[in-house]
Amino acid sequence: MASPQTGIFALGTTSHAYLEFDLLPTADAGSTVALVARLREPRTTIGGVNLVAGFRPELWAVIAPDAAPPGVTGFNETVTGAGGYTLPATQHDVV
Repeated sequence: MASPQTGIFALGTTSHAYLEFDLLPTADAGSTVALVARLREPRTTIGGVNLVAGFRPELWAVIAPDAAPPGVTGFNETVTGAGGYTLPATQHDVV
């Protein structure tokens, strides 16, 4: 990404909370996405919360196969960078 997504990195935000969720095998993917889509940030004129939700590419392909880019996958393997530096892949279904 050449530049950050401004909705995620809003000005004036001094703290962040990252929540990661894994679907249970019995969970319905469509219902899960619908529930997350109904989340809303508190309405306020001072300060505020920026709410960003993301879905694992494999989950998105299940609920909207025609909208998912072909061949896109999650970070399922360890990411290896310059000099052999590695980052573990900690992919979750909903973030």
